[in-house]
Amino acid sequence: MELDIHLGLKSKKIPIEGQIIRVADEYDAIVSKRQYKSHVGITDTLKIIIENTNPIPLPPKSSALETIAEDAMLGKDNKRVVKALIKVVIEDTEYEISLVYEYLEHLTKELKRLEQVDKYLAKINSTKNENKKAYYHECIKYIFQKGETLENYKKVMEEYKKSYNVRKQHMDNLYEEVKKIKNLNFK
Repeated sequence: MELDIHLGLKSKKIPIEGQIIRVADEYDAIVSKRQYKSHVGITDTLKIIIENTNPIPLPPKSSALETIAEDAMLGKDNKRVVKALIKVVIEDTEYEISLVYEYLEHLTKELKRLEQVDKYLAKINSTKNENKKAYYHECIKYIFQKGETLENYKKVMEEYKKSYNVRKQHMDNLYEEVKKIKNLNFK
């Protein structure tokens, strides 16, 4: 490896593993929320990293700068590594979308299950036949899961609805994030 005592390894000589670690560390440092800095979104983080692939502008050449001029033609970050990072971020976000979607399907089933209780209660209130009332009460008992009762099922439904809305908004935000990332037009 070619080593310059003032500059360390020259950019072309840095092993690909080191370049990958550099980009991953840079991504983590920018996107992670810390107590001493505000949160930077994923798309904005990728924009910063993409900017770091651009060649470093140099002042007019001098004899002292001629030794680093060749390295200045390269960006701080390797474009191939950044492209791979973008692909991983998209795949990871799409995977998270799929998980949220599965959870939304689960919540939908739970809501439909508890909405069935409302239907049976309406049938109980509309019939005078005691056998039918008893039958509908048994159906309701069958629908309930552990800890659910006639007294608390409405509250449980409201919690499911709140959770659904929060997760749905999160999934919509993830879709928007993926669109923005795909539109970065990084070549």
